[in-house]
Amino acid sequence: MLTRPVHTILFLLAAILTINAQTTREAMLADPLKCAGVYAPYPDTVWQLTPVPDGYEPFYVSHYGRHGSRYLINETDYTNVFNALGKAREAGALTPRGLEVYDIVAAATEEARGRAGELSPLGYRQHHDIASRLLDECAPAFSDGADVTATSTVRMRCAYSMFSFVSRLKEFNPGLDIPLESGSRHMYYMSYNNPAAQAFNDAGAAWQSTLRDFKQSQTRPDRLMAALFTDPDKAADYIAPADLMWGLYWIAIDLPNMECDASLFDIFTPDELFDLWQVFNYEFYTRNSCNPINNGVFLESAKSLLANIIDNADAYIADGRHGATLRFGHDSTLIPLAGLLGFATASGRESDPARLYHTYADYRVSPMASNIQIRFYRNADGDILVKFLLNESETALGDTPTDNYPYYKWSDARATLLNILNTPVKL
Repeated sequence: MLTRPVHTILFLLAAILTINAQTTREAMLADPLKCAGVYAPYPDTVWQLTPVPDGYEPFYVSHYGRHGSRYLINETDYTNVFNALGKAREAGALTPRGLEVYDIVAAATEEARGRAGELSPLGYRQHHDIASRLLDECAPAFSDGADVTATSTVRMRCAYSMFSFVSRLKEFNPGLDIPLESGSRHMYYMSYNNPAAQAFNDAGAAWQSTLRDFKQSQTRPDRLMAALFTDPDKAADYIAPADLMWGLYWIAIDLPNMECDASLFDIFTPDELFDLWQVFNYEFYTRNSCNPINNGVFLESAKSLLANIIDNADAYIADGRHGATLRFGHDSTLIPLAGLLGFATASGRESDPARLYHTYADYRVSPMASNIQIRFYRNADGDILVKFLLNESETALGDTPTDNYPYYKWSDARATLLNILNTPVKL
C-alpha cells in the first residue's frame, strides 16, 4: 500500500505530465498533420516502454482498436468538390493554382471511387505493424495453446483491420486458432450510444447552435477563393465558398491516408488549418468525450465495453488461460473509453470551444488505428500486474495508486475499474 507522501508525489507528477501534454497553437501551426485530427494517420513513433518487473511474464492482452486509415465516409465528399472545380475549369475560371488543386482532387476522387468509408491499404498495414510490436512485448501470451478471440463491428473497415491484425499473429504462430466475429450481437459494447447520448447528438440539440456559431467564426474562405478563382466574386457560382473550403479541408486531411502521392495542406495558411481543426476538434470532443455540457452521456455509454473488459479479464485469470481478447471498432467508442478511464490526454474538461485546444486535442487520442491495450503479467506466485497503453504509449489509470508505474497490481486496477463502472459519471 502506498504511503501518502509517495501517492502525493505521483499525483503531482501526473499533473505535470498533463500540463506538458497540453496542445499549443504554435505546435499545431508547425505541423499541419496535427490539424487532421481523428483523420491523422497512426503516428510512426515507437515508444520506449518500461521493462517488465523481474519474474513477471505477459499472459493476457485486452485490446480495443479503431479501424485503420480509411477513405472519406461518403463519395460525395469527393465528388461535390470535384464537380464544382470541374465546372469552374471548363469556364476558364480557375487560376493556375486552382488548376493544380483540381488535378489533385481529380486523382483523389478517382482513387476513392467505390471505396467510400473503406479501409485504405495504409490502414491494413497499420494494424499489421501494431500486432508486430505487440508480439515483440507480449509473445508468451500468443504461444501454443493461447485462447485468442477477435471481434469487430459490422463495418467492413473494422473487419479488415481485424483480419490484418490476426494475420500477423498467425504469421508468428500458425498454430493459433482465432475465431473471428463481425456481427450485431456484439454491438451493445463494441459501438454503443445509450438513449441519452443519442438524444444529445440529435441535430436539434441546443448545443448545436454553439457549434454553428463557432464554425461560422472560424471559416474565412476569401483568401482561398482568391487563390483558386480568377474572379473570386464569382466563386459562389460554382459552390458556396465556405462549403468549398470545408470540402477541400476534408480531402486535404484524408489524403495522407490514401495512396495518392499528393498534398493539399499548402493551399491553406497554417492559421486557416488551425481554425478549421478547432471546429472539428470541438465537435468530436462534444459528441464523444468530456465536454461538461453533455453531462457524461458518452462516457456512460462506454461502460458496457468496460464491463466486457473486466469480465473477460476475470475469466482468463480464473481459468488460468493465456491469450488475448481483440476488439476492432471506432473512434466514437475508443474516445469515451479513454475518457472514462481517466487517461490524461483524453479526460480534460472544457466547454469553451475557443479554449478547448489547450485541454484536448483529438489527434492525441484517436488517430487512425488508435488503440487501447491492457497488458497482464503474472509471476510464479500468481501475482498479477497490469499496465495501460493508449496508442502504444504507457499511460496512467486516473489516480490509481502504484509504487511501480506504469505497472499496477491487478487488484488495485480492478478496484478502480469497478468503481468507475458503478459510479455515475459527473463532469
